[in-house]
Amino acid sequence: MNIKKIICLMIVLTMAVLPVFSASCGNKTESGGNEKNTGENTGEAVSESSTEATDPKIQYDPKFEPIDMGGYEFKFGTRADDAPYHPYAVHTRDLYAETVNGDLINDATYKRNTYIEEKYNCVIKMDSFIESAGENQSNAIAEKAVKAGDKSYDLLMTHMMMGFDSATKGTFYDIAAFPNIDITKPYWNHGANEGCSIGHRLYVGLSDLSFSTNENLYCIFFNKKLIQDYSIEDPYKLVRDNNWTFDKFAELTKNGAMDLNGDGKWDNQDQYGYISTAAVEFLWAGGGHMMKKDADDIPVIDFINERVLSIYDKTYAIVNSDTTYSKEKEWFTGSTRGGITMFDNSQGVFYGNQLARVNELRNTNFDFGIVPFPKLDSAQERYYSYVDGHASMMAIPLNLPHPDWTGAIIEELSYLSYKDILPVYYDVVLNVKLVRDEESVEMLKILFDSKVFDPAYVMGGDFWTMWNDTIYQKKADFVSTYEKKQAASLRAIQKKIDAVLALQ
Repeated sequence: MNIKKIICLMIVLTMAVLPVFSASCGNKTESGGNEKNTGENTGEAVSESSTEATDPKIQYDPKFEPIDMGGYEFKFGTRADDAPYHPYAVHTRDLYAETVNGDLINDATYKRNTYIEEKYNCVIKMDSFIESAGENQSNAIAEKAVKAGDKSYDLLMTHMMMGFDSATKGTFYDIAAFPNIDITKPYWNHGANEGCSIGHRLYVGLSDLSFSTNENLYCIFFNKKLIQDYSIEDPYKLVRDNNWTFDKFAELTKNGAMDLNGDGKWDNQDQYGYISTAAVEFLWAGGGHMMKKDADDIPVIDFINERVLSIYDKTYAIVNSDTTYSKEKEWFTGSTRGGITMFDNSQGVFYGNQLARVNELRNTNFDFGIVPFPKLDSAQERYYSYVDGHASMMAIPLNLPHPDWTGAIIEELSYLSYKDILPVYYDVVLNVKLVRDEESVEMLKILFDSKVFDPAYVMGGDFWTMWNDTIYQKKADFVSTYEKKQAASLRAIQKKIDAVLALQ
């Protein structure tokens, strides 16, 4: 996309976003001051009659009447954006903006929150905690407050697995039954809410309020120059033609491996067809799972079956190929940053990791593309992309003085994010800032529509690490490993299921 197109796109989107909130912002200053609207309160972010014909999303407006909450403090609890292995703003930009600063996402978030504050006469606050001191600080505060009978947060944005642990302790409300929340609306992620529920109870969920969760999806980056140099088939075309499969990917990764320093050893100084981060991505990409749900929405184990074993065999062959660099944990440690540094240095044709890694590839001296992980075969109906457990999931801690107020604010924040912020996020951040070609935007839309949540992973069970470890330890027989460990793993998960079902 040339610079003129980028500038035009940003101007158009800026003009499109600002009117959405203009009716509600009144005389509030652009510098972030606390001056309140002295004019008439419209009660709506936009005129329904002016947008209904052109914006189909307006039909999902919850249409809550304005409520005078008397300055009620609605508080988010979340992790800060300081994690060394997630060096990007993934936890806070969805929730809060101190003032407008010219960044379209920041400014849209600020105006969304300002509209809510003025409609309901409330104040939106946020507590964020340094991740380097531990990711569970906000969870610990919520748990302690619940035990003491006090309010902690109206909404906790939590690590997926840590959130589920807190849920088993009776820390949260059931989102599915919470006042003024309707999880059937399109701004609630149905895949996440299905994967995270137990017995139709939802203590950890996801709506478009947490749009940065998209960047915790796993995908495959590819070096366009190396694709061209080695005459490798176009990954984009393979995706479009439904030929982007495990077998095709395995075939393509045979290209590009080279002993760069000529020392006869294969290490991080050489070039590879594929740089692997974690083998478990292939499990879900191939349509496999560890647990499924029965008729009562209770997770049951379904790990050893023909499809899963086929996925294992193909994943084993790809990850343990001589043309694949497989150091799963290396990118967590050391100054070299492992696989991502190698890809940045043009030492890999393909590189698998979270979409968020694109933020660390902005300065590459080559063009790169993004595609989903491949399907098991062409008969597979759709692509699947699993969401890393680090993603910000939503939970509502107990002891709220006005659950109906909290529910209305959460629901309307989610709706406004769906209607007004996601278009900015997609069309500006993705088209201009994060990706380098229009084809990648097409692929990202496929990714965002392919989220998958496995109950066994959500609950923090060790089946997924069992899968990874067995492959990286080069054990071709997964069944024997599973049979040795399944009893203990199932007991741990069943304990969590029972704990949730026992909640009142």
